Amino acid sequence: MFVGYIDESHDDAAVPKVFNLSCLVSSVAGWLYFEWDWLEVLKWKNNELRRRGRQEISRVHASPLNNFRGEFAGWTPDERLEFSIKLTEVFKRNPVHIHGWDMPLQILVEEFPEFAPNPVGFAYIVLLMELMQQIGDTTLSLPNYKDEIISLHHDHCDYDAALAQQFSYILNDQSFSFRHRFTSLTPEYWQYCVPLQPADLVAFENYKEGMRFHVPESKEAKRGQPRQSLTALIDLKSISGRARGFTRELIKELKNKIEGFDEDAKKTLFGMLRIPYVNEAEKFDATRC
Repeated sequence: MFVGYIDESHDDAAVPKVFNLSCLVSSVAGWLYFEWDWLEVLKWKNNELRRRGRQEISRVHASPLNNFRGEFAGWTPDERLEFSIKLTEVFKRNPVHIHGWDMPLQILVEEFPEFAPNPVGFAYIVLLMELMQQIGDTTLSLPNYKDEIISLHHDHCDYDAALAQQFSYILNDQSFSFRHRFTSLTPEYWQYCVPLQPADLVAFENYKEGMRFHVPESKEAKRGQPRQSLTALIDLKSISGRARGFTRELIKELKNKIEGFDEDAKKTLFGMLRIPYVNEAEKFDATRC
């Protein structure tokens, strides 16, 4: 039995430049050992912070850690590096599979203005399908895992209902050859689900790599190389998988595919995203008026 934990990361723009959805997969037993080691690192750090009379941390939250905000205010770069190394060692001792997809949402809106009211919701449901396909093509297709099944768990968000609907749609899609290998998709709260913390860390690193790839003017692109923290993770022998990304060409292909949907399928898609759907006839009538 495999378990996958999903989290997202994106920038703070009104229409995010890059949205990433990542998933960490391991066995039930593997996650038990991973969680134990992860909590031990947190315990070690909080003991140190307590001795110095400083604010303790409730979890590993990648963006505030990277920017020294919130519970990580007052940290130094050297302190962050030491903490990050210890977290990387947890990955080293506990094998996981990393899966990830990112989408440049400003490019999406340029090519697909219909989804401008809710590009993040669109990215969630499209990338869920891509993640499930990637998990099937890689992890579930390995010789030793031909009969394994997997449950998915994602960080609670505003799109819980849309993700549940999309998951059901995927499992009813006869063309999805791995539909019988996925058992459930469950929203979780980080306060009660420790594996969402490493999932958040990986999603953040994949998002930063997406910025390097999709946004030429970004500091990540100007750096010219992946972040050392990401390289340290994906170069581990205990880790498999790298994030993939939607290019403008892939977005155009996706647009053509959606334009080929029948009216009911289009209404379902727009309904999941809470975007009013206007069919071609209505658009034509509006133009004439």
